[in-house]
Amino acid sequence: MNSIRRSAAHKSGAATMRQVLFGIALCSMATTHAEDLKIYRSYDGQVPTYSDRPINKTSQVFARFDGNRLWPRAGTGPVSLPQLTARRTALDPLVQRVATAHGLQPALLKAIIEVESGFNSRALSPKGAVGLMQVMPATAARYGRFDLYSPEQNVDVGARYLRDLLGMFGGDVQLAVAAYNAGENAVIRHGRRVPPYSETIKYVPMVLDRYKRFQGQAGP
Repeated sequence: MNSIRRSAAHKSGAATMRQVLFGIALCSMATTHAEDLKIYRSYDGQVPTYSDRPINKTSQVFARFDGNRLWPRAGTGPVSLPQLTARRTALDPLVQRVATAHGLQPALLKAIIEVESGFNSRALSPKGAVGLMQVMPATAARYGRFDLYSPEQNVDVGARYLRDLLGMFGGDVQLAVAAYNAGENAVIRHGRRVPPYSETIKYVPMVLDRYKRFQGQAGP
C-alpha cells in the first residue's frame, strides 16, 4: 500500500480516489486482512486527497473495505431500509423514555442515533466512539460510569450530553448538533457557528433532515 500512500499524499480529486481503489483491489488479492483496510480523506484547502493512513490533522476515515465491497460508513456494515426501519421501531420506546426523562424531543434523539449508528448498538468507530449514539468514552466519563454497549445506558449518556449542548448554545438545535459531531469547543472557537469541517458540514443537515421528518411522523 505504500504506492497508495505516496500517490494520495501528492495528488487530489477523483484521480487519487481511483488510484486508491485500484491499490486496494491489488492488496485484497495478496492479504487475508482486507477487512482491516480503511481509506482516509484529507484536505489541502478545499481539495480532497485519499490515503490508507492519516496524512494530516484534517484526515478522517472516509470508507472501509470489507474484503468484498467498499462501505461509505466506516465502522459499520451495510443496512437495508427494512432493517433500519425494524431497528428504529424496536428502539422507539427506549428513545421516547430517555428523551422524556431529559427534556428532549424524541425526534431529535432518533435523528442523531440514525445518522450516528443506523440504530446499531454494537457500532464502534475507528476513533473509538461506541454504540447507538457513538459516544466517546471520555465524554461518557463526564457523567459517570456507563456500559456504552448497553442501548439504555448509551442513549442515556448521549441524551445527557445533547441536553447540555442545547443548554450551552441557547437551545439552538443546529449548533448543538454541530457540537455533538465536532465538539463544543470547535463550535465556540469558530464564533458559535457550524465549524467548517467537511464531516460536520455534511453531518448537520443529515441530522436536521431526519429530525424534521421524524417530527412529522410523531403522533398526537
